[in-house]
Amino acid sequence: MKIIIIAAMLVSGLSSLNAQDNYTVKMAIKVEGLPEEYSAMAESDVVVYMKGDKTKHEVTSMMMNQTSVNDGTVSTTIMEQMGNKTGWTMTKAEMQADEKENEAKKTKPTIEYTTEKKTVAGYECTKAIVTSVVGKEKKEQQSTVWFTDKIKQPTTKANIKKGMMGGPDLSSLKGFPMQTEMTVNQQGTELKVISTVTEVLTTPIDDAVFKVNTEGYKMMTYTELKETMKKGAGGGQ
Repeated sequence: MKIIIIAAMLVSGLSSLNAQDNYTVKMAIKVEGLPEEYSAMAESDVVVYMKGDKTKHEVTSMMMNQTSVNDGTVSTTIMEQMGNKTGWTMTKAEMQADEKENEAKKTKPTIEYTTEKKTVAGYECTKAIVTSVVGKEKKEQQSTVWFTDKIKQPTTKANIKKGMMGGPDLSSLKGFPMQTEMTVNQQGTELKVISTVTEVLTTPIDDAVFKVNTEGYKMMTYTELKETMKKGAGGGQ
C-alpha cells in the first residue's frame, strides 16, 4: 500500500543537527479517510534518533518495518515487508548528487507563516501553510505544519531527499516540524495523513544505536535500487 510509504516519508525532514545535540523523537502517524478495516494497517510508529551528523529512523507498522541509518558518510536502509527483507546503501556523494538533481527538477514550495499557536509534545508551536506543486499536472497541494524554533532544523541535507513520495519539502521551514497534516489522493479517495510528535528526549545516545545489522537482507547499491524502481514504474504499477 503506497500510503504506508508516503506516511513513512513524512519523517524525511528530520535529519542531522549540530554535533552537541542529542534528540530522540517519537512520532505517531495515522491516516484518516480509509475504510475501517484498513485504518489500522496505515498507522505507523516512528522513532528518530539524532546525534551530530548521525541519524536513525525506525518505522513500525502492520504492513512493514523499516530502519534507515545515516552515519554521516553512508546511509543504510533495511525493510521487511510481507516476509521480504531488502535493503540498500547510499554514499554521501550519491546523497548529495541525488539531492542536487531533485532540487533542479522541483519547484520550492511557498510557506505562509501564521500567528496561530498550539502545544505539541510540550513544545509551543506555530502554524505554517506549505503549498507545493506536485505531479505531472503541476497541481497545488497544501500541508499544515506546526513547528517549533526550540529544536533546530538541520544545516546539512545529505539524508533522505525532501518531498519524497508526496511528502512536503520542509527544508526551508523556520523550525522543526512537530505535526504535519497533508491530503493525498489514493486511487480516487482523498486521505489525510497526520504525523504527530508524541515525545522528545534529549538524553545522550550511544553510538551503537547507529549500527545496522543487514544479515538476512538482500542488499543493493543505490544505483541498483534506482534501476529496480525504474523497471517497476515501467511495468505500470
